[in-house]
Amino acid sequence: MKKWEFYRKGYVRLRFWGENPERFLNLCAYHRIPVWNLLSIDKSYEMNTTVEGFRRLKGICRKSRVKIKIIGKYGLPFFFYRNKKRKAFFLGFFLGISLLFLLSRHIWNIHVEGNVYNSTQVILNYLEELDVRHGVLKKDLDCSYIAARMRERFPDITWVSAKISGSRLILEIKENGAPEKTEEAEKIPFDMTAQTDGVIVSMVTRQGTPLKKQGDVCAAGEVLISGRLDIKNDSGEIIGYEYTQADGDIYIQHDLEYYQDFSMNYEKPVYTGEKRKGFLLRLGNYYVRLKRKSGWENYDTVTKLKQIKLTENFRLPVYYGSIVDYAYEKQEFTYSEKEAKEKAAENLNRLLESLKEKGVQISGNHVKIRIQDKICTASGTLTVIEKNEQKILTEILEQPAERNAQEHE
Repeated sequence: MKKWEFYRKGYVRLRFWGENPERFLNLCAYHRIPVWNLLSIDKSYEMNTTVEGFRRLKGICRKSRVKIKIIGKYGLPFFFYRNKKRKAFFLGFFLGISLLFLLSRHIWNIHVEGNVYNSTQVILNYLEELDVRHGVLKKDLDCSYIAARMRERFPDITWVSAKISGSRLILEIKENGAPEKTEEAEKIPFDMTAQTDGVIVSMVTRQGTPLKKQGDVCAAGEVLISGRLDIKNDSGEIIGYEYTQADGDIYIQHDLEYYQDFSMNYEKPVYTGEKRKGFLLRLGNYYVRLKRKSGWENYDTVTKLKQIKLTENFRLPVYYGSIVDYAYEKQEFTYSEKEAKEKAAENLNRLLESLKEKGVQISGNHVKIRIQDKICTASGTLTVIEKNEQKILTEILEQPAERNAQEHE
């Protein structure tokens, strides 16, 4: 703290020598003149003292027969005096301080932590609906209001803490698993229907009325498990209906048509090894390319861009990176029969892998590969078994009229 006080008021570095330097220092201490960083150099001494203390040294020097010389001036007063003609510097300094003060009144980083089921981007998008975004004034934010609205919007969030720290809005979140179904949603009845024509290979009903069984043939859109439950009397007559949400595991086997063809002749780019590099700057939707135009007829361009990010979630619409052109020549090639069949099989296997990733079982592969007139063709059917998850709303029927005893007789 004292160092800042000395710097604010200014201080000087002195060199002194003479007959009684010890008496000089004793008199400085007696008159309470601050002295620090005292050094002995050859037959003289150096020390720091304040500007006010320097003005009081005249009588002390005369009494102790010591001569002094200023070898350095430090502190804000001397700094401003030396730079008094540099008006642009001081103007920029004060403008910078003013800008820093103005920017410190805004939120420049929104930090979200503790979220698992709700992504940070989803939360940031909702905050924008509340007019909470990067650059908003801190005085316009109500942390209690933000926390309350977050709990309303995301039912799986059990606790939210919103606080402002510097220019950051920190949201701490605790979640309680995936969102639960509301009572209204649980009351809506629906049927399970077939997604496609096929044969039911497995059917387990957990809830609802099964209308089909394993081994039955079904048509697309046909109801397999109804969400309507018939209430019958002892005579087997329907006297009422209840409704529920049909639920079960249904697997349907059906055929998929497959067809693909390609020419045995094909063009392929062969890169020559020549390339031309440049710099790319993107400002919003505007591009600035610092690169000479490539003189080749055929070339590929590879662009790599990085976005400027001020904080973890606040990105400017400014990108920078490199742009490289690679020259190539088009050349004609022809697949051999082996290569063509391998390519067709590779395309088919890629489709089969994608189906397996979706949980589809392949029970039969009847695809054949043929080559005719320089055309390679793969065609046939795939027999697949996939889980049926199609649902529609249950048709609500009017409850049967109650029969009185006389009508029953």
